[in-house]
Amino acid sequence: MAIFQSSRSKWLSQGDANSKFFHRCVAFRGNLNSLLALQVGDNWLESPVLIREAVANYFETHFSSAYLRRPRLNGVQFPSLSDDENWSLVKPFSELEIFEVVKLSDGNKSPGPDGFNFAFLKNCWDTLKGEIRILFDQFHGNATLPKSFLSYFVALIPK
Repeated sequence: MAIFQSSRSKWLSQGDANSKFFHRCVAFRGNLNSLLALQVGDNWLESPVLIREAVANYFETHFSSAYLRRPRLNGVQFPSLSDDENWSLVKPFSELEIFEVVKLSDGNKSPGPDGFNFAFLKNCWDTLKGEIRILFDQFHGNATLPKSFLSYFVALIPK
C-alpha cells in the first residue's frame, strides 16, 4: 500500500510531462472558452471593457427589477422543525460522530497535498483525535476553515 500511495502522491505533485502537446491542448481549450464578441441588441461589442459592462448591466437589470406579479401561497403550511430536531442541527460535533465518518470513509482515495489519505487517519486515530476534535470545534464555532485546508477539497488531476 505504501508504494501505491507514494506513486499517487508523486503523480499529483509532479503532474503530467510539461510537453508541447500539453501546452497546445491548454491553448486550444482556452481559445474555445474565450469570448471575443457579444451581440447586444443590434450592436456587436468587441472590447473586453464594453463586454464586461454589458454583462454586468444585464444582470443588474435582471435581478433588480421589481416584479409586479408575485405568487401567493394562500394558506400553504410548511413543516417546521421541533426544538429537538433544531438542536440536533446546531449542536457541536461529538467525537463519536467524527470517528464514525472517518471509519466509514474509503482509506484508499487519492492523497492530499501532504501525501496522506484517510487510511492514515484511520490507523492513527488514537493519536490524532484530539487535534481533529479541536479543528471541528473551531469550525463549528466560527464556520471557517484554515486556508491550508482548502487544497484538500479541490484537487485538479490532469488527464
